[in-house]
Amino acid sequence: MKKLNSLTILFIVTAVMVVLMLITIQRPSQSNDDEGLLFPDLFSQLSDIDTIKVSSNQEEFTLQREGEDWYVKERWNFPADFNLAKRTLIDLADAKILERKTAKAEQYAALSVEGMEQGGDSIHLTLLNGDEAVASLILGRERELSQTGGARQFYVRRAGEESSFLAEGYLNINPLMLNWVKSEVINIARERIAQVNIIQPNGNTATLINLGKKDKFGTPEDRDKTIFKYEQLGYDIASTLFQLRMEDVQPVSDFSRGVAETVTAEFITFDGLKVTTETSFDVEDGLYFTTFKSEYNADLVSSAPEEITALGILKTAEQVKLEATELNQHLDNWVYRFGGFIGTNLMRAKADMVTEKEKVIPMPADVTGGFGS
Repeated sequence: MKKLNSLTILFIVTAVMVVLMLITIQRPSQSNDDEGLLFPDLFSQLSDIDTIKVSSNQEEFTLQREGEDWYVKERWNFPADFNLAKRTLIDLADAKILERKTAKAEQYAALSVEGMEQGGDSIHLTLLNGDEAVASLILGRERELSQTGGARQFYVRRAGEESSFLAEGYLNINPLMLNWVKSEVINIARERIAQVNIIQPNGNTATLINLGKKDKFGTPEDRDKTIFKYEQLGYDIASTLFQLRMEDVQPVSDFSRGVAETVTAEFITFDGLKVTTETSFDVEDGLYFTTFKSEYNADLVSSAPEEITALGILKTAEQVKLEATELNQHLDNWVYRFGGFIGTNLMRAKADMVTEKEKVIPMPADVTGGFGS
């Protein structure tokens, strides 16, 4: 009986010790490093940050701020996507620690927080004020969750520290430099377009005009009886400059069209803005390359349809002059690469624009909720 009582007491003591140990392990730490924001002071320092460095085993590049604008240093200081840079800073400042993970270097690889030096797949993000690092993060792999929306969870480690963490936030840092470049080249509301002229190297010109109604276009000869290759082609061509995004960019000084022929397209708005594009096709690479020029021409101002005027998008002469100047400052020194849809429309000959009724290409069923929206 005494032996049994001793065993019972030993079992109870052991069970209590195990429970206490589990409570100790699972109990939230009182250290500030184990709760709250990943970078507690970052919000108050965001306005001081002028450099973002991104490093991975794919690329290393630097974003630098001048005034309110960001530029990609290794991409000829081409403008960066301002919204992406701003969102990255805010998202990092807003990231929250969920729990502490390993501090053992030999276990970093399981979370992908070992850093590039050890050949890992992590992304290293550093925010600087001048030469001083304000925050530096090694972003590891994402923790898989069943949810599809909202904040996500990542394994992270603050650079220079041994401890790693599970953090929650929108830490979607893209490791590819081209994805940080400002991709929108120009944005001219399609409703402003009164006329488009596409001029071939031999002088042959295909002209598209607004038919006096919003989003309705035709040729000067056939007007509303124009039969396009496919029903929406006139609309698509007139919409080319609306939220136009590139695939890549390079300086004019480094570019040569070689023997490729150049097609000129003129986009003329009701309020006198004229945007001229010059596009060529690289047969070897299958790529389209375009340059842009803009100007205000009072002789090109024309009466707009009533439903377009009612939109309030047309500009005064002074506004268009300023718009043309700003566009040239932004576009003058660059050659932009576009995909086949844009490139083809910028180079269309009349024979590639209109056809006979029986040769019209039928449009596929609309499953997007609205073509061109």
